[in-house]
Amino acid sequence: MANAKLPRGFFGVVPQGPLRVSDFNRMRGVIGSIRISFGWDQIEPQPGKYDFTASDEVVGLAASRGIRVLPFVASSPLWLTGDHERPPQGTARGRRAWRMFLRHLVNRYGPEGSFWRGRADRMPIRRWQIWNEPNFLLAWHPRISPQGYGRLLDIASRAIRGVDRGAQIVAAAVAPVEAGMLPWNFIRDLYRVRGVKRDFDVMALNPYSPTIAGVGYEIRRIRRAMAVAGDAGTPVLITELGVASNGVFPNPFDKGRYGQSRFLRHVYDRLIANRRRWRIAGVDWFAWQDLGYTDSNCVFCQYAGLFDIEGRPKPSWHALRIVAGTGASDVR
Repeated sequence: MANAKLPRGFFGVVPQGPLRVSDFNRMRGVIGSIRISFGWDQIEPQPGKYDFTASDEVVGLAASRGIRVLPFVASSPLWLTGDHERPPQGTARGRRAWRMFLRHLVNRYGPEGSFWRGRADRMPIRRWQIWNEPNFLLAWHPRISPQGYGRLLDIASRAIRGVDRGAQIVAAAVAPVEAGMLPWNFIRDLYRVRGVKRDFDVMALNPYSPTIAGVGYEIRRIRRAMAVAGDAGTPVLITELGVASNGVFPNPFDKGRYGQSRFLRHVYDRLIANRRRWRIAGVDWFAWQDLGYTDSNCVFCQYAGLFDIEGRPKPSWHALRIVAGTGASDVR
């Protein structure tokens, strides 16, 4: 496959645990971007009291290795909503707090951000993703609402662009989850919100499927919904995609170590071959590393990593290096 013309940052990853200096060293030259959570509840645990310790460390280490950061901003603080998954747009107080928080983030990490003063390695954040999987009941309380998400997105885009006029807004990724609304139906209804097209620059999708054909089907359905809404030209980011190398019980996402590697190679082949037709702006593999525990809300997340819990590379890491054009391996 010809990767020379792929845009910078096309190959991304999603961590699902703390990142170490050694992780960033491994990413250098292979991974162009990382997608991380900027949890509102963690950064502003009390009204007006900000703790940027964790985000500063990740953003600084990524910049020093030439890696872009895509934050997804989510998780309401309990002092505001009483529920992390209840978004803030429903009350005047919530809307004011949401705007203020986003402005603080851009004023810290944007192109004129205070974080970059005196730093040799500057990679300001210019792309912001608003929430994650709002079509999933687990992530949006008390009930799924494309209209409610459209309102949240509108407030966010105005706040962020008010500080950084050149910022790009990435819509929340939608995913094919059981306890939720089908992604293409959610997107269809989102486009019915007046003015929503001007509130984001990039659509996002987490097209989880145990088959390559299933991934392609989900992307086509989203692109069709966008075309019907008159938005065929907007690019799509694949912000989560992956399968596992093991499983705590049988499930179709458990491919085994070499099966995970083969899936990665084949799905990237498919996505790169159709990149222009589907207007894919980048792909983030989920996940960078395994979890040390079972996630009760995810059948495959524990073993979805490119590295195991001890930090040892799996065949899938070597496969990604090949796909990204950085090395060879003995992947079978």
